Amino acid sequence: MEILNLPVLRSALAPNGPTIKFIVNESGIAFFTASLQHRDIKAGGLSYEDDYKGNALAGLFVGGKAEIRFHSAFSDDRVRNIWREFRGSPECVGLPVGSPTYQGRNL
Repeated sequence: MEILNLPVLRSALAPNGPTIKFIVNESGIAFFTASLQHRDIKAGGLSYEDDYKGNALAGLFVGGKAEIRFHSAFSDDRVRNIWREFRGSPECVGLPVGSPTYQGRNL
């Protein structure tokens, strides 16, 4: 899994860190500032589009916790597996990324 803009994630995980956004699928995850829109980020085989047309999930890190928005092409198990792969990547060792919520439910 390719991880793009890891310093942005690190800033969000710091005490009182900012809210950040990300897009994610099996190929990777890209972090970016909250001032940008999910649909405007295209990187590393990731594309979030309105009305479930993209191949990636949209998410936020708020208060150091991940929230992932619903996408009709992504089951709970699929999201859980993607997040497990992300958390297990060498770049994330030691980072407190935790488990996300998906549709407001803990995974």
